Amino acid sequence: MQGNVIIREYQSKCVRCGQCRSVCPVLDILGKEPASPRGKVYLAGLIARGEVPPGPRAEEILSLCLVCGACSAQCPSGLPVDGIITAAREAAASYRHYSPYRFMYRSFFTQMPLLGRLPGFASLFRGMAGGTPLTGRPARHQISPITLPQKKKPLMRVGYFLGCATNYLLPEVAVSVVNVLTHLGCEVVTPPFACCGLPLAAEGEAAAAKKTLEVNRRLYQAYKLDALITDCSSCSHHLTGQGLAGDAQPVYEFCEFLVKVLNPARPAIEISQSVACHYPCHLRHGRKLEDHLHQILGNIPGLSLVEIPGGGSCCGGGGSFSIKQKSISSRILQKYTGQILSSGAQCAATVCPSCIMQLRRGLKNQDMPVLHAAQLLSRSYLIGQSPIPEFNLSILMTI
Repeated sequence: MQGNVIIREYQSKCVRCGQCRSVCPVLDILGKEPASPRGKVYLAGLIARGEVPPGPRAEEILSLCLVCGACSAQCPSGLPVDGIITAAREAAASYRHYSPYRFMYRSFFTQMPLLGRLPGFASLFRGMAGGTPLTGRPARHQISPITLPQKKKPLMRVGYFLGCATNYLLPEVAVSVVNVLTHLGCEVVTPPFACCGLPLAAEGEAAAAKKTLEVNRRLYQAYKLDALITDCSSCSHHLTGQGLAGDAQPVYEFCEFLVKVLNPARPAIEISQSVACHYPCHLRHGRKLEDHLHQILGNIPGLSLVEIPGGGSCCGGGGSFSIKQKSISSRILQKYTGQILSSGAQCAATVCPSCIMQLRRGLKNQDMPVLHAAQLLSRSYLIGQSPIPEFNLSILMTI
């Protein structure tokens, strides 16, 4: 099993210094060694050596991880701690590879393009995501497969990797992404990509994740794109790590592409709001691109960026973690939203659909909008809208 190979390669390099314990949001809530990254790395080694058999108890301990990457960024030995844990999940779950849960989970993320055609699929997805309200039809029904800039020759032909959550749960984000990119002169192609594969890889379904990668690689090569962009920092982190666009080129996170490639002019319309900038874990620890989000938001006239006390943290979303470990996720969220509220910001902004949904759950009773950076940019560029001196940012959650 490939997972055991990865574990054996790295696990022996862990010196058990415990630095990873200081940054783990799950350990911060539970306070027990099995919940720590160090404890799970140790368990991974026991499983790989056959000293602990795969089973429910090992699965439960290994599920106490957001795969946020904070531990890997902190590790002085340079261990990919989150990678070791996902590899251990693959080994620990091997005893029930064909269980109904595993079969349904694999099918959901590998067959999503087909399932998406079924009536009620969006409602099912919404229910799995904790009842996130669907604002309109899925994004693929709202944007064209190819969108050209108006009144100008395209500067470049870019692909938009439209992820699962944005497509079904946050279509307004997709509309804003396409609007901004075309406004800045790009021809935007939205191929029918499959899931990025991160939900599968994080659950220990490495083989299924590899299949979705192969599907996406064939599509990427067929469309002959100058660059590939996604609105999701987690998709960008995973697909860049897997080399979807080639070893030398990333799958650009939205703000990364604007900063590194387009270098856009400053928008004209002021947004007089104070905004708390939430840096998703895969953006900070994985791609290390938080400066780009800060730069793009800071370029919007009138917008005041507010630091979140404590330097920001994980919101506790972690994709399916917020469903499987709802209680722990909610406690992490409650602590973090308290930090956001104490900042005095009027709005929160980020670049991860999972974080947006998680933060909206935590702030739904606080009258604080949570938006994607593309939505704020679209508004500041006044794409398809009339000038409004004063407006409520909450309306952007449905535009």
